Amino acid sequence: MDTLLLAIKIVITLLVVILFAQNIVLVEVRFLAWGARMPLALLLLAIYVLGMVSGKSLFHLLGRLRKDRRRPTR
Repeated sequence: MDTLLLAIKIVITLLVVILFAQNIVLVEVRFLAWGARMPLALLLLAIYVLGMVSGKSLFHLLGRLRKDRRRPTR
């Protein structure tokens, strides 16, 4: 089973490397008054990391709210 998981991780890593290698073209990103030119691969990575951080924060917050709701009040 460990060999299968390692093989899956290697395949996913190779797919990510191919994705980044094929998307090195510069794109312009604008947000309100801020603007920047960056490789598309870097933008994808930044969005992925922001999604991971915000998703983990949201699940942590929901878990705390559930835990507080279960606690009896006096």
